Parts: sequence; structure tokens; C-alpha cells
Amino acid sequence: MSISNIILNMPWWYYLIMFIFTAYYAYRGVRYFKVFGVPLSQTEYYKGPTLSLKDKVIIEYIQEILFKVIITISSFISLYVAVYILSLQKAPFNEISAGTAALLIFLIIWGIIGISGYLTAFIAAGKIPR
Repeated sequence: MSISNIILNMPWWYYLIMFIFTAYYAYRGVRYFKVFGVPLSQTEYYKGPTLSLKDKVIIEYIQEILFKVIITISSFISLYVAVYILSLQKAPFNEISAGTAALLIFLIIWGIIGISGYLTAFIAAGKIPR
């Protein structure tokens, strides 16, 4: 089964939860940007030049929204794919191949960190944020 078939077979409530989390994180990212002047993913405070509202929307807000949307959706999909792979396992867990185990670990970590909202900071900083 291809990845597109797996994604298309997700239940409706999973899409609903994914949409709610995605909308929340996108709104949260823009609000944080408005209040503090920097994206939530940056660790140092940087006060750039004063921009008009149109420039802020084009330069900062759209990028922040897209970043949050892509990360959150990919996190939900990675968790669903991990669950799908685990459901296909007929052998006991101690007989899972090393490649499958590595893929599952990656997908689960990506999903949990992304859904919790820390993956954007993790990617932007290049390390675990403090």
C-alpha cells in the first residue's frame, strides 16, 4: 500500500484533530511574532527594522504560518504512519528488523515533538531548545 493510500484512509476525526492543532499553532506563531517581534523558534531576541503591516504579513506572518502548518501536518501523518506500520506487524516486537525499528523511532519522535509544538524550535535552533 502506498503512502497516499495510507493518508487517504485516515479517519475523519484524525483530520479534525489535525486541523485544530494546525490552526492553533499557526495562530500561536503569529501572535508570538506580534508580541515579541521574533518567531517562537528563535532563541535570541532580535529587534529588526520597523515594518508596515503589509510587509510584516508578506515577510514574516505567511512564512510562520506555512512553517507551523507543514510541521504540524507532517507530525500527525508520521504518527499515523507509525501506527499503521505497527498494526501490520505479524511477528513479535523482538523480531522487528533494525530498519523498521529505526523508522518507527524516527516517526514517533517526529510526531510527538511536532504535535507538542516544539519541532519548529528544534529545527530552527538545530538542537533541543531550552
